[in-house]
Amino acid sequence: MSSSHAKPTEKKKTVGTIMSDLNPARPAPMHPVLDAVEMHMTVPLNKWPKHAIMGTIDYKRRQEFLMADHLKKRPPPGTIDTSAKDLSMSTMFMQKMMQIQRIIQRQGSAANDDPRYIYLYDDMRFKRNIFYWRNFRMNDLPPEIITHIFRIAAWSTSTPAEGTHIRLLLTSVCAKWRRLMIEDCTLWSAIWFRDPPPYERSLEWFKRAGGAPLDIRINEHDADWKSKDDDWSYKEDDHRFTTEQMEDLMDKLFVKVSQIRMLVLVVDNWPPALVVLDKLQEAAYAGKTINMERLEIHRMGQPFVWLGPGRTPAVLFGGQTRALKYLCLSGVHIDWIATPLSNLSTIDLRKIAMNVAPTLNRFREILLACPRLQKLSLDGAGPQPSARKPDHTPINLPHLKVLIIGGFSMLYSCYILSQFKAPNVRDLTLMNMSGEDYTPMIAAITGRYKELRLLTLYSVNISPTEWGTKAMVKFLYAMPHLSYLRIASMKWHVIEAFNEDPREYGLGRDTTTQSFPQNRVVLCPKLQTIEFQQLSGMKMAEWAARRKELGVPLMRAYVNSPYVSNVTPEEADTIQQVVGLFIAPLGSTTPEERELAACDRYGESI
Repeated sequence: MSSSHAKPTEKKKTVGTIMSDLNPARPAPMHPVLDAVEMHMTVPLNKWPKHAIMGTIDYKRRQEFLMADHLKKRPPPGTIDTSAKDLSMSTMFMQKMMQIQRIIQRQGSAANDDPRYIYLYDDMRFKRNIFYWRNFRMNDLPPEIITHIFRIAAWSTSTPAEGTHIRLLLTSVCAKWRRLMIEDCTLWSAIWFRDPPPYERSLEWFKRAGGAPLDIRINEHDADWKSKDDDWSYKEDDHRFTTEQMEDLMDKLFVKVSQIRMLVLVVDNWPPALVVLDKLQEAAYAGKTINMERLEIHRMGQPFVWLGPGRTPAVLFGGQTRALKYLCLSGVHIDWIATPLSNLSTIDLRKIAMNVAPTLNRFREILLACPRLQKLSLDGAGPQPSARKPDHTPINLPHLKVLIIGGFSMLYSCYILSQFKAPNVRDLTLMNMSGEDYTPMIAAITGRYKELRLLTLYSVNISPTEWGTKAMVKFLYAMPHLSYLRIASMKWHVIEAFNEDPREYGLGRDTTTQSFPQNRVVLCPKLQTIEFQQLSGMKMAEWAARRKELGVPLMRAYVNSPYVSNVTPEEADTIQQVVGLFIAPLGSTTPEERELAACDRYGESI
C-alpha cells in the first residue's frame, strides 16, 4: 500500500479542544455555579473551587442547590406538559456523557488518570438526571416493582445516615409512595437511634418493621449528631445514656429480641454498656431465643479501665451464641470461659485491660473453634501472656483474609503473631507501634503474607538504620501482589524503602526483569494505588515520580477528606502531574479497595 493511502495519525486533543467539541456553539455564557466543572476543565486542578471537585462537601451542596433551584423553576407535575423539552435536555446530556467516554478511550491513560474527566462525566450525569426523572412514569409500574426500587434506593447508600435520609424522603413524595413504603416492613428493619429521647421516630420505625429481622444501631458518640433529619438541639457532649435510660430502651427493644440480627452500641461509659450485656443475658435465661449474628459494643471512654473484682462479667447471650458470626468488643469484656464462641467469621477486640482479657489457652481454643475465620483484629487487646510451651504449634487459619494488629509492644506483637499462621491474608494493617524499634517484628513476619494485596501502615516505628531498611526491603519483596498502600504518620525512610533495589540486599539477582527502564527488579511491581494522610505532599509527588521512572507508575493517589487542607495547592498540582489525585471520604472504601476485596490474585471474582 502506498504512503498516500496511509491513515493520518490522530493528534491528541487538549482539554480546551475537547471542551469546544462538547459545546460547539453555546448560546449563553457559562453560569459560575451550574457550569462550575465545565468552566474549570482547562484550569489546573489546584485552582479549582471546592464546589467543582467531586467528593467534597461543597460539591454535594452545589448539587443540592441546583436540584432545589431547578424544582422551584419547574411547573408542578401535571400542570404544564414539559415532557418534550425534558426529554430533549436529558438526551443532550446523555450524548455528552457518551462523548466524554469516547474521548477518554481515545486519549488513553492521559485522560483516564486525569480526575477532571471523571468530574465532568459525573456532572453531566447529574444534569441529565435533573430532567430525566420527569419523563419516567414511576407510578405506572406495578407496586411490587416500585417497592423493589425503594429497597435498592434505601440499601445502596454508603452510610447509615444516608439510608435514614433516603427513607424519610421517599415517604414524603406522595400518598402512594408513603403507603408502599410503610407497608414494606423490610424497609424499616435497619434502625439508627439518633433522634432525641424518647426516640419517637426510631421506635415508630421499630413498630413498622413488624416481624422482619432487625439491624439496630445505638450511638451516643456521633460527631455529626445533629443532622438534617434530626430534631436534636444539644451538642454531642450533652447526650450520655444513664443506666435508667438504657434499661428503658432495652426493655422496649427486647420485646423483639429474637428478631434482632445485628446490634451496634457506641457509648462513652461503663453503665449503659453493662446494661446491654446484662439484659442480653437475662433475656436468654428467661427462655427467649437469641438469633443475633452480629454484636458490636464500643465503650469509647478511658481505655484499659477495669471495674474491679466486685463485678461478675456477663455470659454473652446466656450462652446462646450459635448464630453469632461477628463479634466486636471495644473497652468491655465478657465471661470468656463460660461463653461458647465458635464458627465466627470476625473477631474484633479493642482496648481491653489485660487482667480481664481471655487467657492464652482460651484464646487459642476460640481460634481453633473458628476454622473459617475471615477477619481478626486485635487493637490493644489480646490474650494474657503465659510461658511458651515447648510443643508450641501455631494455629492454621487458612481462610483469614483481613488481619489488624496494633497498640502492642514489639515483644507482645511478636508473641501474638506467633500464635497462628494465616498464609492467605490479603489485607494487613499494622498500627500504633511507636516508642521502640519494631524492626524485629517486621523481620519475624517476613514471608508470611505472600498473597497480600492491601497494606496499611499507621505510625509504625522502623529503625532508620541499614538493618531497618534491609528488613523493610525483605518484607516488601515477599509480597509481590501488593497493589494498594495506605500510609499515615510514617517516617519517610520507611516509604523510601519501596524504591530500593532489592539486589543490593541479596534479593532478586536471579529474577528476570520485566523490561523496566533501568533494567532492575522493583519492589511491589503491581502497586497501583496509594492512600495517604499526614505526610508531605511534595515528598509523595517525588516518591510517585520515582516509581514512574522505575517503570511501575501509580494509577491513583487518594488523600482522606479531613486532611485535604494539609495538601497545599502547589503540592496537589505537583502530585497531579505524576498521578491522578482524588479525595477519599473518611470511613468510605475506594473503588480499587472494593475491587481487591472481591477478586483473587488472578483477577477472578471470589
